[in-house]
Amino acid sequence: MFYPLRKAMNARRGEALFACTLLLLSVLSLPAFVLAAPDHAMQQSLHHFFARGVVKDGASAELIRVEHWPDTSGAIRWSLPNSLRHHPKRFSLIAEQGDRRWYVPVRVHWWTAAIVASKPISARTLLTAGMLKKTRTDIAGQPGHWLTHKADLIGMRLTRNLDQDSVIMSHDYQQPPLIRRGDLVEIVLQTGRITIRSEGKALRNAKRGERIFVKNLRSNERIQGVAERAGVVRVYARGISG
Repeated sequence: MFYPLRKAMNARRGEALFACTLLLLSVLSLPAFVLAAPDHAMQQSLHHFFARGVVKDGASAELIRVEHWPDTSGAIRWSLPNSLRHHPKRFSLIAEQGDRRWYVPVRVHWWTAAIVASKPISARTLLTAGMLKKTRTDIAGQPGHWLTHKADLIGMRLTRNLDQDSVIMSHDYQQPPLIRRGDLVEIVLQTGRITIRSEGKALRNAKRGERIFVKNLRSNERIQGVAERAGVVRVYARGISG
């Protein structure tokens, strides 16, 4: 006669155990930053740190969230790690309180004014002013360097496809040859106030500012100069090899 009662009690214990298990699993599955309970002073100290301006190489950090707060209470001294490279989306801030130190993982935006694509652009395209615009944008997670002047990108050739509003980073383009092998060029030799000009032929490709060998078509001399602009090579007296 006691079997039904015992079964009912066992069933209730099983239900209670199941409910506790579900509660424990739900708590354990929460992100670390939710489990932590930072007090007001700790949060305010981090807020003031970012409000004062966290700037690296011209980009300003904006806090998205803290992944895991330090196991302490009260205000904290915050700083960027010296090892921080580029502008990562996620990194660890240094938090100090007395003699104690923590590395606190955070997620951030890095905002800066940069040149972006004003429309989708295919790889191998030579950039023009109409393809570019300057805007405030997030460069978090992008390696390399960005540019702030359109003029520095005009005439550059893209190395990959770009979507509209993509930041154009230093690895996204290359400077095409200013002078190509076989081009006829003007050789300019200036000594003091005297300027000598002659016609030559390029013996290799060269970008702006690169050294290049040219053949003087008048004297057949092989001369080393510098690619100054399209069709012009500037030669210094020591560049004449005879």
